[in-house]
Amino acid sequence: MNRPSPSILFLYALTISLLAYAYHEIPDLLVIGVVNGVLGIIYGYRYKLLWLLLLLALWGTFINAYAISNVGNTVLDLGIVVIREGALNATIAIFFRLLSIVGATLFFIGNSTPYDIVKSLVSELHIPKGTAFSLSYALRLVPLMKRDYEEIMIARLERGYRRIPYLPSDLKSFLLPLLSIAYERAVWAGISVELRGFRLRKPKYKGIKIGLPETLVLLLLAFQIVIPLTIV
Repeated sequence: MNRPSPSILFLYALTISLLAYAYHEIPDLLVIGVVNGVLGIIYGYRYKLLWLLLLLALWGTFINAYAISNVGNTVLDLGIVVIREGALNATIAIFFRLLSIVGATLFFIGNSTPYDIVKSLVSELHIPKGTAFSLSYALRLVPLMKRDYEEIMIARLERGYRRIPYLPSDLKSFLLPLLSIAYERAVWAGISVELRGFRLRKPKYKGIKIGLPETLVLLLLAFQIVIPLTIV
């Protein structure tokens, strides 16, 4: 079976991101979280950096929820630390929001190439070519940042840092060089495309062709819109 059009996949990921913020009940978020989490694992299992950041976000979300929303009945009493319903529900809700967004994004980039994304978004959705290129390049950075992350982690281990970064000082030791490398790469990539005449290229527009792969993606999206609304 052919891959779905990048334009349809982009609209799918964008709609799922909007649903993640539109839904507030945990059962609704559970539906889109599980569906897109499974899709993300199938099509984006190799992007370990994103999954690590998702787990780190879960830890940060819990700390924030514990400080702000720790109200209601007691769920777990550890003596010094008492976890209540409010903190637990807030953590679960935000985690499934992030899981659905990350999963839909990995489903998108796992079925597309940067070149196809730019070409499809510009010609089919009439998105400005500069915006389409920026989006495509941001997705292209994911595997590059994965490689940079692995190299930074090797350097951290050689300098005696922990293998698993979970403290603020640990995060700083790999996030700062990672973001610095990404910024430097983005600057030179922008200079490169301008020197190649990217600004002078004129796009050719066409309509979106809906085949079987695109129909299946749209049906999956409709399922995630309709099913949560029927949950009482």
